[in-house]
Amino acid sequence: MSTTAETHDAQALADRNRAIVIRLMGALDKSDVDTIRAIMAPDVDWYVSGVGTLDLDTLLTQLQAMLGVAKVAQTTIIATTAEGERVAVESRGNFEFEDGRTYRNHYHHLFTVRDDRVVGVREYLDLHETERAFGPLGASA
Repeated sequence: MSTTAETHDAQALADRNRAIVIRLMGALDKSDVDTIRAIMAPDVDWYVSGVGTLDLDTLLTQLQAMLGVAKVAQTTIIATTAEGERVAVESRGNFEFEDGRTYRNHYHHLFTVRDDRVVGVREYLDLHETERAFGPLGASA
């Protein structure tokens, strides 16, 4: 049975990790590379369903090429759940581009946070919508 202090400490950790992830989500919208690098571990393991695992440099390159040029870049967080080092985020993205393209997707991310750094991400999205907006992504990134 956990004590009140242990429960409080566990909730404080979950709340701190949730705040880190929410800050990261904002930085991703802005393609704020400095903040993203400050939050994510250099050896982060970012898995995208249907694409594969991306290292940090590949992720940042793709982020800037795909979303960094958006004239509207807004991710709305629908819900979060945090427990220990894991933070789940359900969100909806709205991106609009100068050439008239739109990209609107729904996401579920499961972030793993250790020592105030994101060390792992599992991302689930509608890959069909991504490829409609950006073209084929291929099976390996």
